Amino acid sequence: MFIALVRFVCVVVVGCLFVGCGSTPPPQTGFISDYSNLQKVGENKMRYISSGLAEYDTFIVDPIQMRGGEESELTAQQKADVAQYFHDRFVEVLKNGGYRLTGDAGVGTARVRLALTDIQSATWWMNLHPGSKLTGAGTGQASMEGEVIDSVTGEQLAAVVKSGKGNQFELDTFDALDDIKDVIDGWAKEAEQRLRELREGGSGDR
Repeated sequence: MFIALVRFVCVVVVGCLFVGCGSTPPPQTGFISDYSNLQKVGENKMRYISSGLAEYDTFIVDPIQMRGGEESELTAQQKADVAQYFHDRFVEVLKNGGYRLTGDAGVGTARVRLALTDIQSATWWMNLHPGSKLTGAGTGQASMEGEVIDSVTGEQLAAVVKSGKGNQFELDTFDALDDIKDVIDGWAKEAEQRLRELREGGSGDR
């Protein structure tokens, strides 16, 4: 029993060495136009939402950019797939919210700019062992930066810098992209909530 406990503690320590015990601040790559409005709302998130965003009902969603993440083991095609998934999910968020989508700038139209700044695929062999899976050592993760700006003036209406990890307890350990997509799905759900709060008259910034 004692030996088993010692082994478990060792696994936890090794897991912390690989992924770190506790969150680290998301990277800032210079992608968004202004970081000064951001306020920390968690260990892995900074956000700004202007009440003026509620006045916009039409959006342009730019193609997702890739910034950083050169050490990722994902192929160019996998990165392209993740970027397209990210784009499609946020288009879906806007459509579900009753917003109009367009490709043309104009009065009352906002532009959504998003970038994946770091993506790390799941490490399948680390997820095979229950101990390492418990620590989350092999879990995939992603970081992003994004902003919403007025399509004519360029005024920043909202901005976010954040990161997240996949669900370490899921069983699909052999899918390199699943954890990253799970993180993106979480971001999409959060965006839906913020937009709903804006339409209901709240600031959305909490």
